[in-house]
Amino acid sequence: MSFIAATELRQRRGTRMRKPTQVAVSAVAVLGMSAMALTGTVSGASASTSHRASAVVGHLLPGSSAQATLAYWTPARMRSAKDVSVVVDHAPVTASPAVGKPDGKAGAVAGGLPAGMSASRVAAAKSAVTPQAFSYPYPYDSFNVPTTDYKKWPWSMNGAIFFTNNGVNYVCSGTSVAGVNGSSDENEVWTAGHCVANTEGGNQWDSSAIFIPGYNGAVSNFDPYGEFVAYGLETTGAWFSSYDFSVDEGAMLVGYSTKQPKNHRILGNLTGYDGFAWNWGTDEQFVTFGYPAASPYNGESMIEDIAATAVSDTGIGGSASVPPIGIGSPLTGGSSGGAWNVDWSDSGTGYINGHNDYKYSSQPLAMYSPYQDTLANTVRCFGASSC
Repeated sequence: MSFIAATELRQRRGTRMRKPTQVAVSAVAVLGMSAMALTGTVSGASASTSHRASAVVGHLLPGSSAQATLAYWTPARMRSAKDVSVVVDHAPVTASPAVGKPDGKAGAVAGGLPAGMSASRVAAAKSAVTPQAFSYPYPYDSFNVPTTDYKKWPWSMNGAIFFTNNGVNYVCSGTSVAGVNGSSDENEVWTAGHCVANTEGGNQWDSSAIFIPGYNGAVSNFDPYGEFVAYGLETTGAWFSSYDFSVDEGAMLVGYSTKQPKNHRILGNLTGYDGFAWNWGTDEQFVTFGYPAASPYNGESMIEDIAATAVSDTGIGGSASVPPIGIGSPLTGGSSGGAWNVDWSDSGTGYINGHNDYKYSSQPLAMYSPYQDTLANTVRCFGASSC
């Protein structure tokens, strides 16, 4: 549980992202099937297929593997799964305030409540943040989420992802999100692209992937909502083919809960689901979540981090029109894919507008995320232009 992967990324500013010689990234699998093809449950996915579009790629996991996946992920395997983080070994080249121009019109979809729950609001009102130039170490506030909140909305939307890539078991983080199948079947999880493919390099999709919302590895009832087996996986073409961290974004579709009555097994109905924003301003106040597993953490607890945009990473390169952004964060391997929320509160889901993605070896108290643009929403929509 103390493994942190190091990448050999010594590309220069402005150069095309090269495939690293070492990549050990937390991953979930990916799918680029059309939205219409992904409305079934795990049992409805009968064949392993792949689809590629110009911007996104994906993978459909066989429905026949669902029971084997559940049997495979014992509590012992979960506790021993490798924490995976992408640590870049060169010094960052940063700009502050953030730079770049979004590639399209700003948009957002609202989050939702668990079934049967009422609240004064679901999506919090957008608030402006004044750009500030911070010097490293960037400010943040980080703490353990009380375990009593794991089953309370909106904390319940966050969870751990366990998966196998190239024969090795890994752990990552993710968040229930407004998905491609809509309110009748909110069954989507947002995470990092490296939490869906390429953990071990060689353009490898994940296998045996499950999402556990409200995961608590310290108790016997570690899966209060049950386990959700992934059947559809999606990421950007540039991440899958070129390890482009500027668009390292991923999503997964999951089947029904293993622990609930048949009429109440859909992920979003149980936990609620987060909103999603794209092409918003780069200067934001974030509330982030994740399950870090590398020291000083152990992967058993949900950690919350509060921080504002500190820098724009103009040195990582890649295809995105707006460079990744950085915040202060002590989170370590295993937190990859955990949501960065804007306008989040205990009475409104707010919107996912980033995620824990990569760190620099020279900045252990900083975390970077791709900027969420139109392509990010295309990943959320599994290849559709909107959903």
